[in-house]
Parts: sequence; C-alpha cells; structure tokens
Amino acid sequence: MEEMNSLKDIINIRCDMYKDRVAFLEKDGKHPEFQEITYSKVKEDVNGLGTVMLEKLKLKDKKVAVIGENSYRWYMTYMAVVCGVGIIVPLDKELPANEILNLLQRSESKCIVYSSRKKDLIDEIRKDLPKNMIYIEMNKEESDDMSYSLDKLVEEGKELVDTGNTKYIDMEIDREEFKILLFTSGTTAASKGVMLNHKNICANTVACYCLVPKMHDYTYLSVLPMHHTYEFSLVYIYGTSCGAKIAICEGLKYVAKNMKEVKPDCLFAVPALIENINKKIEKAIKETGKEGMIKTVSKVTEGLSKIGLDFRRQVFKKVQDNFGGKLKHIFCGAAPVDKGLIKKMESYGFYFYQGYGVTEASPLIAGTAFDNRVAGTVGKPVHGVEVRIDLSANEDENSNVGEIIAKGDNIMMGYYKDEEETKKALRKGWFYTGDVGYFDLQGNLVISGRSKNVIVTSNGKNIFPEEIEFEINKIPLVEESMAYGKKDPKHKNELIVAVKVTLDEDYIEETYRNNRPSDEEIYKQIWEGIKAINRTMVSYKAVKELEIKKDKFVKTTTMKIKRFVELNKDKEKTK
Repeated sequence: MEEMNSLKDIINIRCDMYKDRVAFLEKDGKHPEFQEITYSKVKEDVNGLGTVMLEKLKLKDKKVAVIGENSYRWYMTYMAVVCGVGIIVPLDKELPANEILNLLQRSESKCIVYSSRKKDLIDEIRKDLPKNMIYIEMNKEESDDMSYSLDKLVEEGKELVDTGNTKYIDMEIDREEFKILLFTSGTTAASKGVMLNHKNICANTVACYCLVPKMHDYTYLSVLPMHHTYEFSLVYIYGTSCGAKIAICEGLKYVAKNMKEVKPDCLFAVPALIENINKKIEKAIKETGKEGMIKTVSKVTEGLSKIGLDFRRQVFKKVQDNFGGKLKHIFCGAAPVDKGLIKKMESYGFYFYQGYGVTEASPLIAGTAFDNRVAGTVGKPVHGVEVRIDLSANEDENSNVGEIIAKGDNIMMGYYKDEEETKKALRKGWFYTGDVGYFDLQGNLVISGRSKNVIVTSNGKNIFPEEIEFEINKIPLVEESMAYGKKDPKHKNELIVAVKVTLDEDYIEETYRNNRPSDEEIYKQIWEGIKAINRTMVSYKAVKELEIKKDKFVKTTTMKIKRFVELNKDKEKTK
C-alpha cells in the first residue's frame, strides 16, 4: 500500500481506486436492513460538503465541532472539514450540556454539526454560545432559521461542484498544519486539547499497513465511539484508506445482532466489550452441559495449532456462528487485557491483537502483529515509532520498569493553548506518555499502569493498581474494581491499598435466583476472595480495605474508570 501524503488522498485517490466498492453499511431509520454507501458516493458527498462550507458558510480556517452517535454523516463531516475547510473538533456524545458548552468555548468553535438526538441538548446551550454560531443538524430534512440541514447543504455543494467550482477539491493540504483538536477523556485529570495534523494520522495509517495482513477485502464492525481517536484512526481512516467495508453498529446492545447481519471479519474493541462477549460464550457453553469436554477439546486444538494444524474454527463453529461466522481478527486497545481472557478467545479460533496508544500519539505506539501475538504484552513499537523506557524517576535501581516515552511522526503538535503542559509532555522530541512499563526479553512492550495511578509506599515501593484490579475482577461477585492508596488510619504517614468494587448483578441473579445473599454475606465472600489474592502477592501490595459501591463507576466512553472523579467524591464526603 502506498504511503499517504494527507487524508485528502483517501478522498481524491483511494475513493477513485475503490469507487465501485461498498465503503459503509448503515441503517438509516427508514429501512430495517443495512444500506450500502459506495466509495464514489463518499467522494461526491465529502467534496460537496467541503465546497458549501467554504463558499456559503465561510468556514475557511474555522473550527467545526461534531457530536453525535456513530454515523456516515459524522465521518463525512470530519473528512470535509480536515480536507480543506478548517479544524475539526470531535466531541464526546455522552458529555452533559455544561461540559459540551465548555469545550465549544475552549475550542472557539464557529460551527457545530450534531445529530438529531442531540438537538435538545444543543438548544439548551444556544443562549450561551456566540450569536454567529452556525448550527448544522445531521438528520434534518429541510434548513430553517434555527439550523441548516446537513443533507441539503451536501446537495447545494454538489451543485456548486457541477457548475465548475473546484476551489475545495483543488485545495492543497499542508500536512504539518494544525487540523484536528481532540479532547482527552480525562481518567486522571481534566481533559486537555490535543493538536494533531495530517502527518500524525497518516503516520499511524502507514504503521497499520505494516502491522497486520492486508485487510482491504474485510468487513469491519464499528462499535466504539467515533470521537475517540482509537476508533476513528484505526477503523475509519485506516479502513477507508485500504478499501474496506465499515458496518456501523446500531449501539452496544445491538452488537450481537449486527454481527449476525453483517458478518464482520474483524472487530476493534475495548477489554470491557471482550469480557462481555466471553461471558456470552461461556454462558452458551455452560447451557450445553459439556463444559469439561469442551475444555479438553480446547486444549487439544490449541496444542495442534502450535504445530500448524489449526482446527479451532471448525471445532468451535457454533461459537463462531454467534458472531456472524466470519469473525477472525479481534483488535483490543484502550486498557490492558487479562492474559487468561486472551487465551480463551484464541482457543475459540479468534486471532487476538493488542495495541497500546494514547490520543497524543494519534493513537498507536505499539501493537502485536499477526506473527507475534504474545499475551500479556502489547507487542513491539509500530513502524516509524521509537519507544524507550525512562528510568530517571525510578527509585529502585534493580527495576527495569519506567515511564514509556515515544518519538515519531505520529506524536502530537502539543496541547491547545497550554504551553506549560506541552513542555511537560514533549521534551527534546520525546513524548512522555505518563504510562509505566518495560520491555520483555523478546522486545515486546509490557504495560504496568499509569504513573499517576501508582501507589508509592512510605519505603518507596511502587504498587500498580491495575495489577491488583486484574485479580480482583476475577472474583465471581465482582463486576469492576478500582484499587487506590489511602492513608493508614493507624499510621498517618503511611498508605494502605484500598479497593472499591461494584457487584456483578447478572451473576448474582443467575447464581442465587430468589435466594440472594445478604449484603454482609456478599461482603464476606468478596473479602475471602481478596484474602486469597493477598496470599499470592508480596505483603506491601496486600489489600487492606474493601468498599462495595452501590452506584456504578464514572467512566469514559471507552469504559475506563475516571479515577480522579471517584477519588474526588471521597474528598467531598470528608469535608
């Protein structure tokens, strides 16, 4: 696959190469089946929208925000803006009104493109936005005084192109110019605005070509939110750059149904989604009453696969059929995945890849390849990216664990209007990720956790909460957990490891039916599980305190717990 100079190459070159292929499958609300959108239509629509945004709406070099559920119109808006209009500002559709208002103001956006489901929310904040703000509604049939219809604007733009207006189409792209403003999800602190350009995103796309087999004939199922750079860069940009077909999922509760409908070859997911899929597989196996036999068969087929005789897909055909029958490749990112879970998924005949990245790296830094899928690691640095482990802040001289730093064309330009944070993160060309890890003997990167999450004991020992959470999440009654450092009530200058957990209500319902244990009994069972885990760890890592939360953890749209929010709740309680 040729290298891309800019994202505009997808529209002007790749859409011509694949013009008769289906680019997107989407349910439009009018038909029960998925509707096909070809690459030739993608090119016409993007050029039409870009042209009208330049000529009619006068948005040249302005910031344009986009918010809404995953859709072809969302993709069209993003591409139209970055390929010649101005700077795109993708926003998280799950944010409340006050936070959306804050990000629109911080970004100085002059236009907001939104789905009809977000209309009430946008109307709520209109009074606090500039009088000259331009509003474009994605699913609206006609334009009026309140907002433009996106579809009508696209048609107007196409008419301009047909009459010879090629100003937008002919526009040259400066691949190093600021064109994308992404706000981080803020799991450990308030969100920062990440500035990216065409060079950053294209570098990641080329890295993907080198990492996995050619996937131009594949169907992808898009499940994760499009505003997240993991989903947009690795599914939408990479997918459309190589002529793949992207089926847009109707929503998380429709994943299984949509899989059977579109029969995807690959899925990009986060650990929570993989765990959910695995639970469904295990439940189906349990219902057969042949768990023991299936475990034995699984071990045999796994052993045979290591000597080149891979019968896993044939043996587990019924499992495969639940996901459309063609699903082979599962890519997982955003958080570490338990080794045991990876091995389980591979035993069913799926090829499981794990990647590591951050928004500031567009996002990919490292990834496992088709011929190097080592469970427990995130593989080697991807093409064009150099990775090192900075040990300068490590107090343990014998440890090879340190902060992960990266350098490459994929690294961001800096944080928007935040010179201080930019200087902290970018030093002498290296990006300091804030994540901690090490290289194994084969050169694969292993992630230990976030440096901001690390619990440092009074004698200088580092405890990574993610390591403890992995184990606690295996306790059947536990849905999720969050380990953190807390002042020891007996020794004020020391920290103990405490943990908050939420309950797996589905497991409780299925296991106990109408004989649900008391809160005290549930607490006791979880604590017995924690004590068993404590016995497998060094003493300073032992969990000393347990809290069962009544409410769910506050999370990002990629299902990561917002630790700082949860810990701030405790601070508020003690005031």
